[in-house]
Amino acid sequence: MPNHAHYQTETHPILASLVRSDLLNTEQAATYLGVTARTLEVWRCTKRHAIPYIKVGRLVKYRKAELDHWLIQQTIGAN
Repeated sequence: MPNHAHYQTETHPILASLVRSDLLNTEQAATYLGVTARTLEVWRCTKRHAIPYIKVGRLVKYRKAELDHWLIQQTIGAN
């Protein structure tokens, strides 16, 4: 018997993209950046920092590559 949940994920492009390994949830992204999840949520809600994120319903996901790009933009004094 096929796994129905697995089938739905494979056939729905948005769901498939959300389970990709390069997408991080808020907690994972915060850990990656070295801040708390609450800090990242505040930055997102107040638009204090323009860190790109994906929102589908209540789900918030961050692409690791976008976090890396944002970190590069925060670098001061680099050539």
